[in-house]
Amino acid sequence: MKTDYTDNGADFFLNAGQRFLDRMQDTGKMQAKNVQSVAAGTIKVYIAGLRAIKEVFIGNSTEKLIKLKRASLSYLRQYYEEQLGDVDQGTPEWYAPAVFRPFADASTTTSFSGFYDIDDLILPATTTPVHYTYDGIIIAPPPDSTFYVSIYGLYYSPELSATLSGTWTQTKSFWSEVHPDLLLQAGLYKLETFYRNTEGAKDWLGALKLDVDGIDKDAAYEESSEISEMGG
Repeated sequence: MKTDYTDNGADFFLNAGQRFLDRMQDTGKMQAKNVQSVAAGTIKVYIAGLRAIKEVFIGNSTEKLIKLKRASLSYLRQYYEEQLGDVDQGTPEWYAPAVFRPFADASTTTSFSGFYDIDDLILPATTTPVHYTYDGIIIAPPPDSTFYVSIYGLYYSPELSATLSGTWTQTKSFWSEVHPDLLLQAGLYKLETFYRNTEGAKDWLGALKLDVDGIDKDAAYEESSEISEMGG
């Protein structure tokens, strides 16, 4: 029994269980938006914890809020054929889910000198994050001024941990604060799968589904409440 709240292995299973609960849900607190500033000429937007993109908006002090149209990377590559420095900047109109992973991972900017398509990859450098930590989007055309980009969608809950080193510090999430019983059940379910205890895993999964179904019913009620069709 650990009395100083340092991790003795439980954090791994609790976080695995939390990610499992996140993937069981596409409503409520699993929905979020990431807002960040993008400088002129920047087309890559890095996002940690992103599961799925729903909508993307941009805006600044001089432009109204604009909803970007979704496109495939293939379309953007064909539409913006020049190297990035030769593409006319303006107000972005499009976004596409990015492909940030290079292969091989050791690829460098020097390796792709003059290849315009490199701008949808994350290459090893001190100024960029590692590709396996981030998802994100490409926006086009490159902005001609600073914009705020809002990415609405499904996100994972923050990683949970707790330490006690003179001062108590703790990360929290929707699951840990509102449904701690479900979080514990999910952690125990993951533990049983590692033990290869099929019956135990089935029991925990059955209990989880009953409670998660209740959350889904609440979300369905809320989404359908007082919905009216607007005429044009």
